[in-house]
Amino acid sequence: MEMLLLILIFLTYGLYTGKKLIYGIHMLQQNSYMNHRYFRWLKVNKKQLISWKSVLLLLPVFGVWAEQQFGIDYLSLGSVALVYGVCGLIYRRPAEKKKLAYTPRVKRLIAMTFLLLTVFTLFCLLIFMVNYHTLAILVLAGFHVGYCLFVLCGNAVMKPLEDHINLGYFKDAQRIINNMPNLTRIGLTGSFGKTSSKFILGQVLEQQFNVLVSPESYNTPMGLTRVIRERLRPTNDIFVGEMGEKRPGDIEELCQLVNPQIGIITAIGEQHLETFGDLETIKRTKFELVGHLPQDGLAILNGDDENVVSMLDTVKCPYVLYGVTGKNLTYHATDIRFTAQGMTFTVNNKAGETCTVSTKLLGRHNIYNILAAVACGDYLGMSLSKITQGIKRVEPIPHRLEIKRYATNFITIDDAFNSNPVGAKSALEVLEFMEGNKKIIITPGMVELGEKEYELNKEFAKECAKVCDFIILVGRNHSQPLQDGLVEVNLSQEQYYVAIDLKDAVRKLAEIVDSGDVVLYENDLPDTYNE
Repeated sequence: MEMLLLILIFLTYGLYTGKKLIYGIHMLQQNSYMNHRYFRWLKVNKKQLISWKSVLLLLPVFGVWAEQQFGIDYLSLGSVALVYGVCGLIYRRPAEKKKLAYTPRVKRLIAMTFLLLTVFTLFCLLIFMVNYHTLAILVLAGFHVGYCLFVLCGNAVMKPLEDHINLGYFKDAQRIINNMPNLTRIGLTGSFGKTSSKFILGQVLEQQFNVLVSPESYNTPMGLTRVIRERLRPTNDIFVGEMGEKRPGDIEELCQLVNPQIGIITAIGEQHLETFGDLETIKRTKFELVGHLPQDGLAILNGDDENVVSMLDTVKCPYVLYGVTGKNLTYHATDIRFTAQGMTFTVNNKAGETCTVSTKLLGRHNIYNILAAVACGDYLGMSLSKITQGIKRVEPIPHRLEIKRYATNFITIDDAFNSNPVGAKSALEVLEFMEGNKKIIITPGMVELGEKEYELNKEFAKECAKVCDFIILVGRNHSQPLQDGLVEVNLSQEQYYVAIDLKDAVRKLAEIVDSGDVVLYENDLPDTYNE
């Protein structure tokens, strides 16, 4: 009987703690497998460790007491199995927007963490068998609450192996791309706008070339490594690689892989200040791309962005500037018009050539993205007619100012993918110029803005108050800076609502939205920001 109960404890404890381990690994994946970032997430999300349910794990201690008082055999063992069995059955992971990707790395990490869990559980059962029941219960409960230790330790143990595997993949990708001397390689980076700009550029270049564009947000060394190894073919004329960064040196590492001949910087701003610390570091990191270009390469730079322009004296290769209002622009846009169907504007270059561009895309920031594509296509020998034809074919990118119409006759502008000060301002501008009745925004605000996050969100809320008839904030704690901004401009409490989560926000929207209204979804925080 004792052995049967011990096996049952092993299974129920493994079921309950194992479910939490999978969630912990998911959050580790969303924190780029970096223990320090995962630890920082744990500090912010303490409720993922300790909650009222944690008290239930101590109930078997009363089973030990009752067993000693009344002489009931196996009561302590049975209570442990019962408590963990019930908790394991009723436990549900928090709602997820982005599912755990079961990559080979994740599978190896799961195997290691479950091995650690198994060894630990067997150790606790050994303590049980030598009649230290209360101690075993306390150790089991403590390490269940601290399940993150299994994740952190498993990740640390696996890191040398993962680094060795990744280095092999990285070198293989280098070999592949270096064996294609006729391939034109383009690197594209920016604090914001890089994914949209990349897709627009791909659509333009496809009018004349066989182009491979890194998909979705594959912008890390391992992301681009995977794209090159799995998708790059000898028939490709051009490879466009999006380059993301979290710390200094990241762009340089990506350049060592891609060896770009053309570099595009869309914009530089206060994004990821949490990890970079200051704007000057961000600027230097972005310009690692330009510094890696060959002397006969080309840098395509946003001439309206003061942070980009401030770095021009560091550029050693030829460059062109694009924009709307900047000085010495090689390509600039005029006669800009916004409609519910998109935008039209005129592109002018220094040679005196002009062309009219029509696009389904919305937002002033997309004008810059299009101008970058025009500059690159022109440099590669494409005619303006082919370039404009490609621009006209570009469909709105999902979750980036994507217009959706519903049967209930209200319009949504889905800008949920990401948010930054420039993108948020552009989205509000689109909302302001859209024809409709009430203008409604649903937003949790912006993240990864470091010390300026509070102030920037507060200012964003004030801008929302100027444009919107009703504001729905998502996350009672996270949206506090936005709430403070609305209070500061004396916005009536009848004009805004603070939702617990996105589900609550959608419920509130259903209460207030009418036919002809326009609703902007601005930013949707990742699972790591769930309150």
